[in-house]
Amino acid sequence: MPADQLISFGPYQLDRASGRLLRGGTNVPLRRKTFAVLEYLATRPGWVAKHELLDAVWPATHVSPSVLAGCIRELRQALGDDARAARFIETAHRRGYRFIAAPSASVAPLEGAAPRTVSRVLLGREAELADLARRFAQAVAGVVERGRRESDARAGRGVARGPRRVPSRKREKGGGRRVR
Repeated sequence: MPADQLISFGPYQLDRASGRLLRGGTNVPLRRKTFAVLEYLATRPGWVAKHELLDAVWPATHVSPSVLAGCIRELRQALGDDARAARFIETAHRRGYRFIAAPSASVAPLEGAAPRTVSRVLLGREAELADLARRFAQAVAGVVERGRRESDARAGRGVARGPRRVPSRKREKGGGRRVR
């Protein structure tokens, strides 16, 4: 097996050819997309932006960033990693992730023939269109949320209101009676 197809880090081996994560020769079960996220991170030095990961693993598909967060959570559980004291995957809050384990084999970035578990990185116009689609979906969600809040405010729901004050009448002199 070529060296760039097997990435060793800590007690783990990432077998890119078979799409498996091994620990001491034993298969560590991962979903296909979760494996693809780990492979993508392990083959890239430095920080990887969330939108880049989403575009690479879910090309031309709109998925919520929570799907990526779920994959990272699953990876941490499988690797016995902790987000607060990361040994393998580090998080930059609201920005992206970084593979911080020191691989013991040379890691070649995905080029040419991509492994069957990782979709190729979108390039040029495709990446731009994917980014525009994501921004559009976020904008629509924002408009819908704003409309819901305004509707709730008009209906009196969700708006903190105190007791209604009744305007007081100014009384004229004369013991509270009106003088004509």
